[in-house]
Amino acid sequence: MERTARLILCAGQYGSASTWLYNAVHALAEAEWGPIHRQFADSPDQLPEDVAPDLPMILKSHAPSIGMRWLLARTSGRVILSIREPRDAVASLLGRFQLDYGLASRRVQKSAETLPRLLQGFPCLLLRYEDGFFRDQATLGRIAAFLGLAPSPALLRSVFDALTPDAVRARIDDMLAQGRFGPNPTTHSHDGVTHWHPGHVGDGQPGKFASILTPGQQGDVARRTRNFQRAFDYPIPGPPPIRPGSMLPLEAWGPGLALLDSGFGVPDEDGAWTEGEEAWLDLPMEAGPERRVLLDLELPRPVRPKRPVVNPMRWSLWQEGIEEAPLIDWTEAAATPLRQVAEARLPAMAAPGTCRVAFRFQDLAPAHIAGVAKSRQTLGLRLRAIGLSP
Repeated sequence: MERTARLILCAGQYGSASTWLYNAVHALAEAEWGPIHRQFADSPDQLPEDVAPDLPMILKSHAPSIGMRWLLARTSGRVILSIREPRDAVASLLGRFQLDYGLASRRVQKSAETLPRLLQGFPCLLLRYEDGFFRDQATLGRIAAFLGLAPSPALLRSVFDALTPDAVRARIDDMLAQGRFGPNPTTHSHDGVTHWHPGHVGDGQPGKFASILTPGQQGDVARRTRNFQRAFDYPIPGPPPIRPGSMLPLEAWGPGLALLDSGFGVPDEDGAWTEGEEAWLDLPMEAGPERRVLLDLELPRPVRPKRPVVNPMRWSLWQEGIEEAPLIDWTEAAATPLRQVAEARLPAMAAPGTCRVAFRFQDLAPAHIAGVAKSRQTLGLRLRAIGLSP
């Protein structure tokens, strides 16, 4: 590799052995290049001002910004990218670091939105977690060849042995004994040089999401990472058809979450709020006659208002491809109960398929203006359950 290509970005989805990769790249490059500046940075704004301009730099990132991609392009930088099935990435954060689902899924979603952009414009070595690259010493040879390095067989063996699961666990134990993680370490603590955390090493097994995430959470992660799935060939099946006469809850991370598409925020244990002026549902259905979709809805609830609250919002429900009239047109929003089950007639299905419907909103107002809450989030609807009539 030319001497000018001295910026190496180790970018990875969460739980994709990106820290293994980061430390492996550093060990190989340092043996040949000498001193190297290394750190975590999603953006150039996180870089220090006092790094010597001729000092090689290895950066670890989960969601590289536009600025980071700009820097890579103008320094002949190279990218080594580790990826993992998004549902397993969320499950890994929940299991190893005890994050709550909302935070873990937001992190994985942000990473999933940015990592595919690294496939264009930069030399990129792609490593797939499911292939077990971190268990194979040959991976180090691939990395070295990609970076133009010529490590000896002894160095390759030494680096690989230092990064086996047992070796990393032993090193983390030593760091704990030395106080490298602070006086009261938790799974969120990390070493600023290696970026190892207490409890960092997982079992390396794919498919763990099935025993950690609810079906609703699995569907929620799938709908929020679709571009990532397409870019890296992770086919994730959709939800099964809705059974007539059933209600699928979104509450308690229920299976109804799998029916949400764009326009919904990160769900919580009480369902999912719409975001913005349009929110879509994908309703998988078997062939059959006309039926009614049942939507258990909630409007924002006033929180100690100082004056009478008038909710200016109006909403309607539309079916994709049918623009003549809405399925529901709720124009008297001020009189709408805070909690209701709205019904809309869906056409007969000649064959199994997906019926797409959208909430559309008018006159949305920030919650704090309407006296509902201090949040500046626009008022919409919380969806608690979705069902079909018998």
